[in-house]
Amino acid sequence: MEPKKFWVRGHKSLRDVTIELPTMLTAVAGPCCSGKTALIEALGALRRGAGLGSAAVGVEVWDGGCRVAYEVGGGRKTLMATCGSGEAEEVVQKFLGGLIVIGDIDWKAVRGLKPAGREERLLPDASNFIPFLYAATGGAVPDSLVEALRYALPSVSDLRLAADGGVLVLRLTTEDGAVMTQASMPTGALKTLIIETALMMRPSMIAVDNFECGLDAEAQQFLIDELRSRGVYALITTHSDAVLDYVKPEEVVLLRLSNGEAKARRLGGEVEEALKRHRLTLSELIHSGLLEQ
Repeated sequence: MEPKKFWVRGHKSLRDVTIELPTMLTAVAGPCCSGKTALIEALGALRRGAGLGSAAVGVEVWDGGCRVAYEVGGGRKTLMATCGSGEAEEVVQKFLGGLIVIGDIDWKAVRGLKPAGREERLLPDASNFIPFLYAATGGAVPDSLVEALRYALPSVSDLRLAADGGVLVLRLTTEDGAVMTQASMPTGALKTLIIETALMMRPSMIAVDNFECGLDAEAQQFLIDELRSRGVYALITTHSDAVLDYVKPEEVVLLRLSNGEAKARRLGGEVEEALKRHRLTLSELIHSGLLEQ
């Protein structure tokens, strides 16, 4: 299953924006209020199938010989496909069922105690992360999560999830014997666990707003490598120079405002030439304004 593009019309500054997805990873960059978070909100609405008031959001998905264009908005849902309606509906439901959207994380809720139980879908604010982790792992945290966590917290030696007294408690032990629960874990450690657990579920697509928030440069680069290596379509929004200088130019979409309207531009081969000519990093080239000339 391959999402080929998605579009948003009439949501905040996104009056008519289409994001093509020619690469598995897409990093969306741009100044504040240029529409990055609005893109994630739109994908969240698509996932819910609820729309955004009068705004419309849609996606084109290919699955084998079936190509489906699905749009929701204004109280209507439209579906066009190269296959039968039944097969097309299955493709849409499979894509939406596997779409994971991580927006503005509610850290207080993430750190709070949750009743013992499993939740199969991660909420956009990740407030149900611990029950989601329990569902993903069955309570037995795999070694791969511990290894990934070491990029955010090098001293970790053990990670366990258990139902104690009817609530779920995540316990992290460091090499010097210190013990932390989710209530006291560093934000970067929890952010790493949230993204890694989402990837364990083999989503049809994962979208992460403010990707770098809480992560140091090494953890950002590690998680970008993880997104690339899992064979999952991923869209992240970012202000991070570390991200821009680590991804490939063709993986970057720039959002810019023109008279209050967001315009999207995916970088291409001309950027490689500009990087060599001006001897700049990608982030330096973007900030320099040379791409606007």
